[in-house]
Amino acid sequence: MKTDTHSKVEVTHLSFYYGDKQALFDISLDIREKEITAFIGPSGCGKSTFLRCLNRMNDEIPGTRLTGLVRIDGQDIYDIAMDVVDLRTRVGLVFQKPNPFPQSVYNNVAMGPRALGMASGSDLDDLVETYLRRVDLWDEIDGDTSQPAMGFGLGQQQRLCIARTLAVAPEIILMDEPCSALDPIATLRVEDLMRELRKEYTIVIVTHNMQQAGRVSDRTAFFWLGEVVEYAPTTRLFTNPDNERTEAYISGRVG
Repeated sequence: MKTDTHSKVEVTHLSFYYGDKQALFDISLDIREKEITAFIGPSGCGKSTFLRCLNRMNDEIPGTRLTGLVRIDGQDIYDIAMDVVDLRTRVGLVFQKPNPFPQSVYNNVAMGPRALGMASGSDLDDLVETYLRRVDLWDEIDGDTSQPAMGFGLGQQQRLCIARTLAVAPEIILMDEPCSALDPIATLRVEDLMRELRKEYTIVIVTHNMQQAGRVSDRTAFFWLGEVVEYAPTTRLFTNPDNERTEAYISGRVG
């Protein structure tokens, strides 16, 4: 467990609504820099909704609204002056189902940096190679980045999507059940990658797999019916939770 107490994300009294239906209730928590934070809880309890609040992806859904504050490095990301494109570059999102572009491996990784003017020519080639190596794909494809991304297995596609996210130099990586569509071997490879990436990035993962949360995360938040029931260091939450509802969910008596 890391001892760095710097908070990268500070959420204060956040509530969220889909039209008249309230989905999240008065959530306050801090997410620490260069740690992996896991969100657990049953389906429909608000984990993914909360995750998407952290890079304003819920803005794309008509009729939604949010109250409270979300700050990244002290900056209110819902301030009217916030550049949402810049925010989503800083806070990348890896989806539940791998969603590579139906293009070459090269274009999948290069598209973001090219559009943002981060690199071109041989510098862009080097950048693509760097991030494919980071996710252990470079050797698997023998350096042939012209291959179609859609021809990969799901595990390789998900690692490619992670490389695509890394290529635009985010500070925070959000992962919404990134292993739910993967087989056990592919899952372990993604988990190994997450542990490696946390040396440089702040990672937040939604998972239904409590064993996965136990394996990879530093801290865990237990969601229940739109509330955060308990938020604590992962080892303590799993072995000695403070709340009876947490203990009941972890032990399998409810949920």
